[in-house]
Amino acid sequence: MKKVLVTGGSGFVGRKLICELLNRYPDIEITSMSRSEGVISKLLTECPDKRLKISMTDIRDTEAVKQVLRDKDTVFHLAAMKRVDLSEVECRLAVTINVVGTMNILDAFHGKTFILMSTDKSVEPVNCYGGTKLVAERMVMERAMKAGDGERFMIIRSGNIVGSTGSVIDIWKKQIEQYNEITVTDLEMVRYYTSVEGVVKLYFAMIERGENGKIYYTPTGEPQVLKDVVDTVIKLYGNKETKVKCIGLRDGERMYEKMCTPAEKNVVGGFAETTSPKSNAENIGEIFSP
Repeated sequence: MKKVLVTGGSGFVGRKLICELLNRYPDIEITSMSRSEGVISKLLTECPDKRLKISMTDIRDTEAVKQVLRDKDTVFHLAAMKRVDLSEVECRLAVTINVVGTMNILDAFHGKTFILMSTDKSVEPVNCYGGTKLVAERMVMERAMKAGDGERFMIIRSGNIVGSTGSVIDIWKKQIEQYNEITVTDLEMVRYYTSVEGVVKLYFAMIERGENGKIYYTPTGEPQVLKDVVDTVIKLYGNKETKVKCIGLRDGERMYEKMCTPAEKNVVGGFAETTSPKSNAENIGEIFSP
């Protein structure tokens, strides 16, 4: 691993991953591909390293993508349109970014290791976002079936990453600060949660030991009922006067998420050092600790 591309590298997970890659591997050069100047500035501030290059390329631009990827041996493909609600409203945009963009990256890649970041919402999808990520996964698995010697095409399926841009925890913290009230879709909703540190640990385990054609997933512990998460967030950031307002499911949402189906024989629950044997209560407190 010498020439690395991280698409969506200036995002929440991308910045953490790039900084850790630069710290761990002294001989690599990393190109971060993203277009938002604000978060690119964050990346350059957090990772002031001459081995980091910036490419403000749109993954939907086929020719530009080919130029960036011409010498890359490793790709971490994180760039995506991720918000369920916005993807429902802007389906065409979600498809062009998540499906066409992934196809462009795959078509231009001639290196050894490719890792796609996916989501639990790709499992039996009920919304546009999940559907686009399922198609992206299938394209990566198609390449895995055709992989040559030493080539690996792998996928991370992640639950909700605490602290990521637009995450519900971030929204709730702001609501508590402003109104001492949080809005919740349904307290019985079940979701997987993980930390950015957990995701990055899994990336490194995959780099070192990951197998071609495998899908690895990242939750810490078991899925959490939203009520337990709400109680923890109020305990950490609110007080006895903090109110909870239930607003019902939004378009594209469902009550339960899954990390895999029984029919998927290539899905692996991470590696030993990236999974947690702790109880649900311990995991909630650890993941959501400030």
